[in-house]
Amino acid sequence: MLVRRLARPMLSSIFVYAGFNSVRSPDHAAPAAAPVVDKIRSLLPGPVAALVPADPADAVRLNGGVQVVGGLLLATGRVPRIASLALAGSLVPTTLAGHAFWQENDPARRKQQQLQFLKNLSLMGGLLIAAADTEGKPSLAWRGRAAAHQAGEAVASALPSGSDGSETVSSLKATFEHVSDAAKRHGAHVADVVKEQAPVVAEAAKEHGEAVAEATREQAPVVAEAVREHGQRLGRRAAKRASKAADKARARLA
Repeated sequence: MLVRRLARPMLSSIFVYAGFNSVRSPDHAAPAAAPVVDKIRSLLPGPVAALVPADPADAVRLNGGVQVVGGLLLATGRVPRIASLALAGSLVPTTLAGHAFWQENDPARRKQQQLQFLKNLSLMGGLLIAAADTEGKPSLAWRGRAAAHQAGEAVASALPSGSDGSETVSSLKATFEHVSDAAKRHGAHVADVVKEQAPVVAEAAKEHGEAVAEATREQAPVVAEAVREHGQRLGRRAAKRASKAADKARARLA
């Protein structure tokens, strides 16, 4: 679509320009970035925090590199949704480090930084819209509802002819749609319940596992004896049935 071909390069141009400057000359922004880098490293889990450079200048370079690559990907329309999310993420440290207007005492400078802060906030909103843009393709929610509807139609077609408009068919279709919606709504809840109940299940397995194993050991000889007693009889029956089936097959082919 022509609008996307024009809008994406326009939206990404500031990131390519600013990111290139950050990669080339990070020392200018490094002092302001230092407290933000320290704060981010302290909030992230250890393995993830290790990916964030401790040196503020290196962190500025990394963020600038994300903006250059993400901006180019968005401008050319390659993985635009992922690129938009990456650019939106890169704006967070940039905005907090460079435009903390609440820390300014001078009214004129405070107003200027507030304007820049709101500009970045507006850019972030545009990037989130771009990240949600499916380019006219159905969303995951729509595809889930469509799949439920198709499943209902398949069930209806499998029923005897003349029953398509029956209450049974309508009920089946509605059930598929309710199941689809319930899965979306309660999936997270089910996952939480599983996490909560996992220790209980594990404890029960520990308590009763030995009892189950003991019962299995006790019953194993009984099962083996039953197999010995009835195995030959069952085998003879199977052989007779196989012989009869073979005779019938030969008679049909003759």
